[in-house]
Amino acid sequence: MTDIHFGNLILEELRKQLRSVSWFAKEMSYTRGNMYNILKRKNLNSDFLLRATEKLQHDFFLDISEMLQTTTKHRLEDQ
Repeated sequence: MTDIHFGNLILEELRKQLRSVSWFAKEMSYTRGNMYNILKRKNLNSDFLLRATEKLQHDFFLDISEMLQTTTKHRLEDQ
């Protein structure tokens, strides 16, 4: 199984866009503290990821799909 940390994916995109967690929390209607706690999580629900995709205009689902394809390809090559 692939070890994807969804919170880190979002944090990486925030850094690329030079946006703060405080900005993102406000956009998502969370407090800054709650958002930090959410982004520490390895697993996030699909509704949250969809909202994050919309707010950041970045397709996290595509990122995840590409990671899974790469992992599957490597696993098949190793067999």
